[in-house]
Amino acid sequence: MKKTILVVDDFTSIRQFVCETLERKGYSTLSAANGNEAFNVLSDNYAEVSLVLTDYNMPDCTGYELLKKIKTHPEVAKVPVIFLTTESNPDKMRAAKDAGLSAWIKKPYRAETFFAQIENAISNG
Repeated sequence: MKKTILVVDDFTSIRQFVCETLERKGYSTLSAANGNEAFNVLSDNYAEVSLVLTDYNMPDCTGYELLKKIKTHPEVAKVPVIFLTTESNPDKMRAAKDAGLSAWIKKPYRAETFFAQIENAISNG
């Protein structure tokens, strides 16, 4: 059974690149342009989504706001969330960890680290 990853980024090119990278590795992908859209996609597909991979800084609904939304809704709260972002503020990182973030991957990322963290988050929830 293919694992499905929801990719969230406000830049279409980044979203497409990440989806293609994941698909080459054998994952299925869904995508969304911001946190609000992502939450709707997740709510409609929560039975099949294994992981949410989201940017931090986005208009309308940030990755952090999306994380908090996911973790407070019982039907989707168990889905692991990873930030893939250029954001590196330690306070934001701490707050996200406290809110239930699985991992924080800095852009630009190394492929091995990227896939290891994704596998780890999916395996350990």
